[in-house]
Amino acid sequence: MRRPVIVVAAILALGSLWYEALASSRASSQPTAQTAAGHQYGRLVIRDATLVNGRGTPAEGPVDIVIDKDVIQDIIPVDAVSIANYGRDWTRPGGDRVIDAKGMYVLPGLVDMHAHIPGGGTRGGAGWDYSYKLWLGHGVTTLRDAGNGAGIENLREHRRLGEENKMTVPRLVLYQRWPNVSRQRVDGHSPETARALVRKFKEMGADGVKVSKGPGHFPDVIAAICDEVKKLGMNGVAVDLKVSETDAVVASNAGVSTIEHWYGVPDAAIPGTQHFPSDYNYWDEDDRFRWAGHLWKEAEQRPEEILKVLDLMIKNGTVWDPTMVIYEANRDLARIQGMPWHARYSHPSLLEHWAPNPSNHGSYHHDWKTSDEIAWTENFQIWMKYVKAFFDRGGTLTVGSDAGAAYGLYGFSTIRELEVLQQAGIHPIDVIKIATWNATKALGLKTHCGVRIGCAADLAVVNGNPLDNFKVMYGNREGQGVRWTIKAGVVFDAPALLREAEEEVRRANSSTKSEVRRLK
Repeated sequence: MRRPVIVVAAILALGSLWYEALASSRASSQPTAQTAAGHQYGRLVIRDATLVNGRGTPAEGPVDIVIDKDVIQDIIPVDAVSIANYGRDWTRPGGDRVIDAKGMYVLPGLVDMHAHIPGGGTRGGAGWDYSYKLWLGHGVTTLRDAGNGAGIENLREHRRLGEENKMTVPRLVLYQRWPNVSRQRVDGHSPETARALVRKFKEMGADGVKVSKGPGHFPDVIAAICDEVKKLGMNGVAVDLKVSETDAVVASNAGVSTIEHWYGVPDAAIPGTQHFPSDYNYWDEDDRFRWAGHLWKEAEQRPEEILKVLDLMIKNGTVWDPTMVIYEANRDLARIQGMPWHARYSHPSLLEHWAPNPSNHGSYHHDWKTSDEIAWTENFQIWMKYVKAFFDRGGTLTVGSDAGAAYGLYGFSTIRELEVLQQAGIHPIDVIKIATWNATKALGLKTHCGVRIGCAADLAVVNGNPLDNFKVMYGNREGQGVRWTIKAGVVFDAPALLREAEEEVRRANSSTKSEVRRLK
């Protein structure tokens, strides 16, 4: 089928004209870098930074942050009052590398709790190297891969190479996907086989289990999965509940670690089943996502029941990873299709994959209506209201992007999720905590405890004030964005990473246009 290719090529041609017109002006303003490879120093100093420590307290600065290899060794206030009290013999710390961060903000490295790392050659070339650079270029130092679609053997090797600084890759936490009814169907349909399959996942090197639509949603099976994961000392169980027998109450009581998206939360507040039309078909994604846009409104008729569900999740320590960003196209499709980063950073194979196509999960907008966008706009308002209520009542939120699904671009979507959480009414200081310390606690990364002496040196050095405007973290904003991403003390030049990803897109666009000319 060639029509999507031609449509995508036309979109990309317009973007390419804008890109070429902008190129000469960017040349002088773009930060220079010799390489996108990471470098580790015996002693690294970040000087004159404004610090947001990720633990829920306001910014403070200027400070000098001293890193010995991969651990924060000291944080020294260097404001005028502090320096006056240090005495005449005091000198500022030096190191093998000193980063001048005057006017910049330092945050903990961001954690994307719902990532889908692409395979090396999947979707026409939008592979892991491209996606890793976009994530790291936006200050994302840790990914929880929700399903291992790129292959757990590949990702285990990436993790090893990343730990040795032989590959440009964020820290990887790997959750193996449970057999889905549309994929593998043999194992995991009973509590006994479920336990055996969890043990197999452990042997494969999985840190945890991701359960989506399928046999893992039977209440007795999810309970067995959670129990076996706990016995084996694995990281946890993430559930994407969809419409199933297991709602948020069943899942939370079974011991799941995180509830992804939002399915199952409003469902648990509705007696019986959502009021679907008689011809509703779950496997028709138009039906699935169209009627999902009415779910929160139906549940809102019983607000006290929704709050009971939230309180139960909080009592059980169930984390909520709402991934609101990936559903934004449902409330304004044209806006998301026209996001300013697509021309420069969205690989043409992704744009083709995202085009309406019933054979691609999440590519369902071929008959998306004004009425659907109206319903989803209201759905978002109610959804955000209860995300905020969950937070206010003491629940643990995290940030996930589900990047790779429709119009969800690696790195960019993670930053957009910060904006949507702020739109829900959560203060930016708390949003940063949600995106960093909350996530590392949920993942059991005990040494990743914010920007604090003795904690791991995972940092994002931002050219701008994200507490005032999260948009300064987007990689397509000239003169702003993340300037340096530091993972385990390894320093990455973020603009250099983004330029390499952009160059890959440029080459792919040229190839796509050549293919269109050939077809003509």
